[in-house]
Amino acid sequence: MQSGLDTALSAHQQLYLNSWHFLAFALAAVLVMRLLRRGPARRLALLAFNLYFVYFFVSGWWSALFLVGCVLATWGVGELQARLEDRLPAVFPVLLAIAMWMGLFFIKDPQLLPVVNPFHYAPVRIVGISYIVFRCLQYMLDASVFESRGLLTLANFILFFPTLISGPIERYENFQAWHDDRAHVEDPSLLPALHRIANGMIKKFVLADNLMAWSVYEWRPGDPWAVPLLWLGVLLQLALLYLDFSGYCDIMIGIARLMRFKLCENFDRPWLAENIQDFWNRWHISLSRFIRDYVFTPLNVAILRRIPRRQQSPLVTLAYFFTMLLIALWHGTTWGFLLFGVCHGLALVLSQVLKTYGYARLSAPAQQLLVRGRPARVARAVLTYCFVSATMLFWHFGVRQSLVILVRMFGGS
Repeated sequence: MQSGLDTALSAHQQLYLNSWHFLAFALAAVLVMRLLRRGPARRLALLAFNLYFVYFFVSGWWSALFLVGCVLATWGVGELQARLEDRLPAVFPVLLAIAMWMGLFFIKDPQLLPVVNPFHYAPVRIVGISYIVFRCLQYMLDASVFESRGLLTLANFILFFPTLISGPIERYENFQAWHDDRAHVEDPSLLPALHRIANGMIKKFVLADNLMAWSVYEWRPGDPWAVPLLWLGVLLQLALLYLDFSGYCDIMIGIARLMRFKLCENFDRPWLAENIQDFWNRWHISLSRFIRDYVFTPLNVAILRRIPRRQQSPLVTLAYFFTMLLIALWHGTTWGFLLFGVCHGLALVLSQVLKTYGYARLSAPAQQLLVRGRPARVARAVLTYCFVSATMLFWHFGVRQSLVILVRMFGGS
């Protein structure tokens, strides 16, 4: 399995995560950032490292020009939002968020609505564009509440190489505190960060890469896999993606920590999740929080303020479902991702219904047995893991081939 850092290097074969080139680059960045504690020299040095890293993940002059335009446009809109906040219409943030989301979908899929898609004729090839757009959107929407704003700080925030490709999605205000070296360094020891990097290397390059041969990703149409092997391959999906993705995040979080930046965590033992809501609170945490804060919460607040009480519950449920669809389509605008989002949206709605109307009506002994008891919790965790693993088929294989695999898992032909 390959992360964005690996798959991006078809044109530039020089910066693999486990290469001497990347090791030398990361070591230089750590040394320089620890020597330059503050001031313009520190910020300019960080920008130089970020630009060097970005070079390997931007293909073509048009994509590079687009990236520069993103930084400048984000800064300009942020200044407009901060200085004219009281004069701008209340609908401005909503329109801005919708425009950014639509732009992201068009960029990621140039074939989407080609008649109105400007990127159909001028594709943008930037690895990590989803994370870049989210950082731009967060800055634009919240610019008025930041203590200070600067173009150089913003550029480093958007292009910060440990978070450029696969997150985590850090917030500007947190990044700014570490960027200006105003945040307190909790642990000056290097050992925890080095330990984190070593753990990430083991997860990604020892475990994930070597277990790949057993995963369903190796299956091809027509392969005569035995049913037990097919089950093993499907259930390994979530474990492999976790090892690969969290391993990458561990490496980058450790490198950032050595550079005196503290990034947010992105995983919290997702295999312990007992329902879909719990899973997304533990998996890709920075993405879930971003969608919650900038999509679900505003929708929920609008419903509670403007909709009569009797109609609020179904609309809030619909907001849960819509939020889940956005998370799925953020990964890719395909029918497979759409179906993945529908499945998870329905599971999220079901978990909310059970929590509100099902579990609360049970007697105390029944709740202890079916809700709070350890066997029930283990059973829910196993079912959640199996459900997520099965629906992840739609990511890689699309709808038709995924259904073929699922039918064969249960003995069909």
